Amino acid sequence: MKPFVEFVEKYRPGFSEKITPADWVDISMLEEDAGPLPGAYRRFLETMGASMGDLEIADAHFSIHSTLGVYRTMSWLQDSRYIFLAGDNGLASWHWFLDRSSPHGTDDCLVVNRLLDENYPPEGSHPMYVGLEEFLYYETFKELRLPQLPFRRKFSSPDDAAAAARYRADAVTALAEEKGFKRLPPVEHCALYERGDAALLLYRHPTQPTFSFILGCEDSAEMERLAQDFETRTGLKSVITR
Repeated sequence: MKPFVEFVEKYRPGFSEKITPADWVDISMLEEDAGPLPGAYRRFLETMGASMGDLEIADAHFSIHSTLGVYRTMSWLQDSRYIFLAGDNGLASWHWFLDRSSPHGTDDCLVVNRLLDENYPPEGSHPMYVGLEEFLYYETFKELRLPQLPFRRKFSSPDDAAAAARYRADAVTALAEEKGFKRLPPVEHCALYERGDAALLLYRHPTQPTFSFILGCEDSAEMERLAQDFETRTGLKSVITR
């Protein structure tokens, strides 16, 4: 998790001094309730599981103390397919879970949105990210980097999977590289691109062909040039976004 901390530091200096790791006792208690934890989640807890400082992403609350409280009051969650990850701070109540039945890489797994209901069916889950690590990098870039760029456009494929299949996310990445953007590791399914005067954030659904991306730029004229180039290459129309 050290590379992630260093990544955040680029956009929020002093971040490493504000985070608080979870106590090993709390991690052990969580593992007793939830079952074996994926390595990616354990590293997150050992780095900032008690507090993420002033970093707020995805309108969610990640504290291990809140997670332990959920398991204490909702025993039906124990040793289930889904590991409670973070609570929704908004009004929708779509909480974040790790789906251990869909592993990713060596020690990560699918991130989904679900309602916190004992009888909520698996097919009601909304797959969101291929893994926790990708979730953290994507949402942090969205929260910290894009707001630094005053001119932004969003491009989206159709929501319908069959219609979305006519559009290609690799056209976005290819043009980004042609335009001098550098892809930031370690995100592989989605993509983070930096160019200094501009940035691009590509979201790809973990199980469907749908995708979207946000393009941000410091200069309005350059924003218009880039937007036109990406519209021509991808076949998607952009909309101004805040």
